[in-house]
Amino acid sequence: MSHAGSGGARGGAGRAPAAPSRRRPQQVRSQETVDRILLAADHEIGERGLAGASTTRIAARAGLSVGALYRFFHDRDAIADALAARYLEAVTPAYADAVSQVSSLEDLEAVVGVLVRRAADLQLEHPGYYRLTEELAPERGDSPARVVREHLLDLFTEALRRAGVATPPPELRAVVELCIETVRHTLAHHPAQDPGRAASLAELELMLGAYLSSRLR
Repeated sequence: MSHAGSGGARGGAGRAPAAPSRRRPQQVRSQETVDRILLAADHEIGERGLAGASTTRIAARAGLSVGALYRFFHDRDAIADALAARYLEAVTPAYADAVSQVSSLEDLEAVVGVLVRRAADLQLEHPGYYRLTEELAPERGDSPARVVREHLLDLFTEALRRAGVATPPPELRAVVELCIETVRHTLAHHPAQDPGRAASLAELELMLGAYLSSRLR
């Protein structure tokens, strides 16, 4: 550890330590406003879809004027991009923690169950993101969800490689991509209010576990 002052003397009249940097009140208020807008947009798009959502209703849900909303987002596409970035921030630690538990193929069944349940929880917190992925599929170049999907593909394939999976890279990536898309579509078609949601998710866990067991080596 380095010490303040010259000649290494302790307690000398050294330079006072710099105060920790803090966000200015205006910055804090701006971030709080952005968070309110994105929360409102998640619900608006979740209910109406991206095509049916309006910036007027999003602003009203956030308790703002449309002019105030436009200070941060110039249109719905900018909001959609921000929702994808917000989802990526949430999904990365939620999934990274789970896949870190995969040390061999024997761990897959339990981890797949954890991942499906975490995906279901994230859908409840980010309904607009899931709805917009149905309108702008992640494989499309203009989809805000594309970056999320590529990140998850890298995360899961790398975890499986570390666990000793020897499936060739292109084949492994195709397997993981199919699993990701199956989870996404299942959740999109079984939202929170669907009475069959729990049963469908249980079947999804079984299906993915069996598929991965048969395809990975």
